[in-house]
Amino acid sequence: MFESLKNLLKHFTGGQETEATAPATATQQHATTPQAAKTSDSPYHALGDFNLGIGSIGPANRSDIDQKVLNDMYQSIAAGEFNIPANGAVPEICVDGRTDKDGKRKSAPCAAGGTLSIVYGSDLGGTPATNDINEMQLTTRIIHTLKQKGHDTGVHGDDHSPCGCGACSKAPTIYQHITEHIQDIASLTSQYGISLTEVEKVAILQQAKNRLNQPGFFAEDRATIVQTAQDCGAGYEELVGAHNELGIALNTRSGTTVDRAAIRAKYGPQYDIFVVDAWAFETAAKDINSNGSSEYTQRIAKAITLQNVATASVLGHGSLRIIPIA
Repeated sequence: MFESLKNLLKHFTGGQETEATAPATATQQHATTPQAAKTSDSPYHALGDFNLGIGSIGPANRSDIDQKVLNDMYQSIAAGEFNIPANGAVPEICVDGRTDKDGKRKSAPCAAGGTLSIVYGSDLGGTPATNDINEMQLTTRIIHTLKQKGHDTGVHGDDHSPCGCGACSKAPTIYQHITEHIQDIASLTSQYGISLTEVEKVAILQQAKNRLNQPGFFAEDRATIVQTAQDCGAGYEELVGAHNELGIALNTRSGTTVDRAAIRAKYGPQYDIFVVDAWAFETAAKDINSNGSSEYTQRIAKAITLQNVATASVLGHGSLRIIPIA
C-alpha cells in the first residue's frame, strides 16, 4: 500500500518519469483526480480543502510569518532537503514539532502520538477479538508486542499539562471526529494513493462507534495512558514551548525522517512542521496484526493513517498544508 503511495507522490512532485515512458496505473490515475477544490493557487492541498481542520494550529492564525518564506520552506521540505536517516522502523516519536528543554528531538519515525498512533490504529483497524479490552490494556499489549519484535517505542508529555500529547489527551474526540468525518478523511487520503474500500470504511467507522459507546474504554485520566506506555518500556520525551507548526510533511522516503531543527535553523524559530513518516506504518501494522492476514495488515495500516489525519484535523487549522515527500 505505501509503496503505491510513494510512487504516487513521486509522480505528484515530478520525481517519476513522464506518463509517456511510465504510465500511471488506473488506481493512480483515479487517486490523482481532485475530489476537493483547493482554496488557493498553492500546489499543496490544505486540510480545509477537505472540510477538515477544526483546531487552531496553522498559518492562518499566525502574524509572525512571511508567506514567501513559508512557500520556500514548503518547497524545500517537498524536495527532501531536510530528510535525514531515521533510527527505527516503526513510529516512536510524535509528529509534534516542539523540542525538549535542550532543543533536541530523537531522529526516529514520527506519527501522531508516537507509538500511541499504532495503539489506536490497531484498535480501529484490528480484529473484533480485541473489543473486550480497554485503552490501558490495549496500550500494554501493543507496546509489549512491538518491543518483543525488537522495536523501540515512545510517547511524550510536555511541561505545562498533565497529558501534553494531543493525540492522547484528545483520543476520544479523535474517535468521534472519525465517525463524523470519515468520508472527508478518506477523500484526503485518496489524493495520496491510499483508498479505503467501503468494507474498510464501515469496519473502522463501526469500531470507533463501538469504543465511544463502550463504558470505561477510554481512561478518564488521560495521563495514565502515557504512563502505562512508559511502564511497559516506552521511552519518554518532555516537550516545551508553543506549537509553531505551519504544515504537515507526509514523508514516504523509507528509513528517513525530517530534521525539524534544520528547518528552524534555516528559516527561524517560528517556522516548524508536523512530520508524518508514513513509510513506517505498514511495518508497524504487520508486526502488531494478531490475525496474520494481509487484509487486516492493510486495514490496520490504513487505520493508522486515518488516526493521523483525524488528529491533524482536531488539532490543526484548515490552513495547514500537506507537503508530500516522495
